[in-house]
Amino acid sequence: MSYNIDEVTFEDLEATDVISVELVPERKGLILKHCEYYVSSRRHGTTVTRRYNDFALLYDVLYAKYPYRAVCSLPPKRVVVGGGSPMFLQRRRAALQRWLTIVARHPVLAHDADLRTFLCETSPKLDKPKHDEFVLAGTQDNMQNDITTEEMQNLFATEQEQLRLAHLGLGRLFKIFEKVEGRCEAERADIRELGAALHALSAPADADNARWTTLKDALKSAADLTSDMGDHERDTDEGMERMLIALDAVGGHRRLCGRLQRGLHAERAAAAAAAPPTPAARTLQHRHRYALRAALQEGRVARAYALSALEALPELLRTQSAAHARVAALWADLHTVLRHPHSKPYAK
Repeated sequence: MSYNIDEVTFEDLEATDVISVELVPERKGLILKHCEYYVSSRRHGTTVTRRYNDFALLYDVLYAKYPYRAVCSLPPKRVVVGGGSPMFLQRRRAALQRWLTIVARHPVLAHDADLRTFLCETSPKLDKPKHDEFVLAGTQDNMQNDITTEEMQNLFATEQEQLRLAHLGLGRLFKIFEKVEGRCEAERADIRELGAALHALSAPADADNARWTTLKDALKSAADLTSDMGDHERDTDEGMERMLIALDAVGGHRRLCGRLQRGLHAERAAAAAAAPPTPAARTLQHRHRYALRAALQEGRVARAYALSALEALPELLRTQSAAHARVAALWADLHTVLRHPHSKPYAK
């Protein structure tokens, strides 16, 4: 059985646009601070300033216009006196960038006029649409005639289950790597604390003899090594970013499937099966097939992101290995310096 759904690759999606969302340094508002973001699109060659509410409005517009597309959820808004912690603001910025990236690279949403307005206009004016994608596109069924609605429903169910398992698996992998990263960061913090203790012990005293002086020199050298490790910047992890964007994309597909299963398809299928077949019933039949076809297309997009995340696993493992190897090498250097006080620290 064949069906006319084009394959989608991550490379195709990535080539569509590159989105950047950066925090504007100054936060606005006297009491309840709010953040603004510089939003840049490589495809359009634009940079505009947006607030969270602008993202929320774009989401509402797209969600209403494309009920059969996997429009991912926005990160939650949190009103905090003072504007929120730096970590919260950075995490929300990163989440907004992932959300807009998925939208701007989507095979259908990327060509939406409201999205272009959001990315290009200084003061965007977005209004909720009066009609959804099905009405705007017309009722023509582009699916091959040799595939029935029942066959499409079976394909939809199969794709839904496969991507459900992929979403669960990616979520497990992300939690594992997140814990591994956390352990490495905790160990680095311990090493910095160790360095502070070694530095305090290395302070010279009038009563020091030759052995004390030699030992304190070694303690100071060891403390300097820990300082070097503490100042090391963690590598930007593309593998983790790919996993996060895949989780967002596949999660969006799961929520789409949930909406369709909570009665949308069943109600339209029942109405379309009404006898005699009226013009309204035929329209519902077309809408039902349109929704199924769109869901199958969304499955291809989600698959592309999931595949990209899994293909990035070797690089993710290499990054984790390098980070832990640096920590292990430092422990070995500390042992050498303290075990052999006359030896020099290794050059870093």
